[in-house]
Amino acid sequence: MKNQDIWYWTGGLAVAGAITATVLLAGRKNKQSRAIPAYGSDRSPANAISTNSNALPLGFRNWQGGSSYLSTMPRGIRNNNPGNIIQSASQWQGKLPKDKNKDNRFEMFITPEYGIRAMIKLLQGYIQKGYNTVEKIVSRYAPSHENNTSGYIKAVCKDLKVKPTTTLLATKNTLRRLVLSMARIETGGNYLTSARFEEAYRLIN
Repeated sequence: MKNQDIWYWTGGLAVAGAITATVLLAGRKNKQSRAIPAYGSDRSPANAISTNSNALPLGFRNWQGGSSYLSTMPRGIRNNNPGNIIQSASQWQGKLPKDKNKDNRFEMFITPEYGIRAMIKLLQGYIQKGYNTVEKIVSRYAPSHENNTSGYIKAVCKDLKVKPTTTLLATKNTLRRLVLSMARIETGGNYLTSARFEEAYRLIN
């Protein structure tokens, strides 16, 4: 074998080794990312697929207290909908009409407190209808065809310090802990505070 041939052969091995290492690292990264709560929520900036050109109504207040659409924030935050509740016929208090909703899939609310209120009411209804464990709640709220449901359940159980099958009661304290945990998972950050939960809870009648 000529020296030149040896150089090509060893060089080829080096390249092949680098490619293999890159693939293995990428696979490990993907595996690790699946273990991190991502759960189907859209945390990317607003874009043409997620957002339309509808104008916001008078009285709209964003998460920071202003009146603009926070297009660079996670979807649940810019929509004042930290639970990422999907658009439906439900007549939530404070819900923006379709021609004022800038999101193409999820509900928008006039203020963050009304979006939190809707999440509280939705989870309260789940528990009262018999979806009264973290396992049952999350399986309905974040179905496995579009979410890492098992990871979601594990994360909420860790926050609440309960087992997946522990029976929950729709008390204010349980709802607060449940909403704070799920909003954190849905938005990717601790945007929702206990103080803001209290403001939203006062809107329930």
